Amino acid sequence: MAQIEEHYAQAFFEISTEKKTSQSDLEQALFVEQTLNTESALDFLLHPSIKEAEKLRFLENTYGETVSTHMMGLLSLMLRKHREEYIVPTLNKFIEMVNRHSGRIKARVVSAIPLRTEQIESIRTMLSKQMNAIVDIETEIDPDVIGGFYILAEGKIFDGTVRSQLNKMKNVFYKGSMKAKIVSASALNAEQLEAIRDTLSRKVDMKVELKTEVDPHVIGGYCILIDGRVFDRTVKSELDNTMKLLQRGELNGI
Repeated sequence: MAQIEEHYAQAFFEISTEKKTSQSDLEQALFVEQTLNTESALDFLLHPSIKEAEKLRFLENTYGETVSTHMMGLLSLMLRKHREEYIVPTLNKFIEMVNRHSGRIKARVVSAIPLRTEQIESIRTMLSKQMNAIVDIETEIDPDVIGGFYILAEGKIFDGTVRSQLNKMKNVFYKGSMKAKIVSASALNAEQLEAIRDTLSRKVDMKVELKTEVDPHVIGGYCILIDGRVFDRTVKSELDNTMKLLQRGELNGI
């Protein structure tokens, strides 16, 4: 139930912002999260036979003299509401909120083998530009990735792994067909569509499902998008190619 940690983290973030203690609260949240997020501490907090008073005493003895009153208030409130299992996720969510507010985000790069420093820096630069924020990168090795890597940042997945490509291929072959999109200046008739479908089916060696779109900007002809490739037979593409040649001076004398 992501809504629970989101609710507590948002409330604490608003208190932290109002008190202007975001930075110190961030440091304390990191400290509490790291020390609580251990097997022994979690077993104690989540144990159903241990009384609430004992758990509260544990938190006060551990953090009472090292964290702020409002941080201690958050921990004790969640304990009294029997939300012990959400304390660590709430702190993580609060850390994300503070980092996002200050223009900083975390990203996790999962790869089949360790990435080189320059590869990691290249990923950091790309993400920083794309997400307009300072990016802190954590790396993780997972042999199941089968080559390449994928990135998790701000709830998004940027996937460039062999495994993802294989999964896409499996989906295509499982369905036994491939989808193609035809964009033309005017609507094509049934005979034209059938001829294109037959040609594509022979080319990819499977059934092809066609989707059509009319776009006057192609200025005649048509283009086909299939399996990440584009087959362009439009007047517009010919004009664009001519313009590029003119700009490079390759049509001089014609």
